Amino acid sequence: MVDVFISYSRKDIQFAQHIYQELEARNHEPWVDWQDIPPTAEWLDEVYAGIQAADTFLFIISPDSVVSEICTLEIEHAVQHNKRLVSVVLHDVEDDQVHSAMSAHNWVFLREEDDFEANFELLIDALETDLEYVKEHTRLLTRAIEWNQSNRTRGLALSKQEVQVAERWLTEGITKEPKPIELHTEYVAFSRTAVDRFQRLMISSVTVAFVLMMGLAVFVFTNVTKQM
Repeated sequence: MVDVFISYSRKDIQFAQHIYQELEARNHEPWVDWQDIPPTAEWLDEVYAGIQAADTFLFIISPDSVVSEICTLEIEHAVQHNKRLVSVVLHDVEDDQVHSAMSAHNWVFLREEDDFEANFELLIDALETDLEYVKEHTRLLTRAIEWNQSNRTRGLALSKQEVQVAERWLTEGITKEPKPIELHTEYVAFSRTAVDRFQRLMISSVTVAFVLMMGLAVFVFTNVTKQM
């Protein structure tokens, strides 16, 4: 299961590879696009899917990445889906050069002059804070996107138990980051309606069956009584 999406400039690929390897060594599963190819619609869809499937969006800050159109698209997609955002500083840039969504969050400094080991621990702490909550954010988002892309079919609704867990998670999200997005709320509400409708249908079916059984029992009893 992917848990970290790494956004970087191709000019910083060696550093991105280093971060990737260090995260793998700490039992994380990063998602990185290593392809140095012109962007296409299909390629961008794959990148967006990687962002959606990841628990955290990690942006490597450098003079090249802050002016990269692709990095900007990736950041904005992560923001659209309320992904947890973490910034790693490779090279210093002016604050106002960084996308506003990333500059609003604490940065982890992994420049050449920094203590890599000590600061990398800060990165790991950031990735593992409220991990269960963040993973549920990703799991529900993935399910909600699939449901939305399938014309919101009832067959993709959450089960009764899943709805209960999701509703508790939505309540928890009032005070935590990253916040649920509107699609989360719509999906959980739709699933609750589907579950309640199914329960009412089951109750109605059981009631009808009980009435029919009672009627049959009365009919049999009446016939037996007449024959005695």
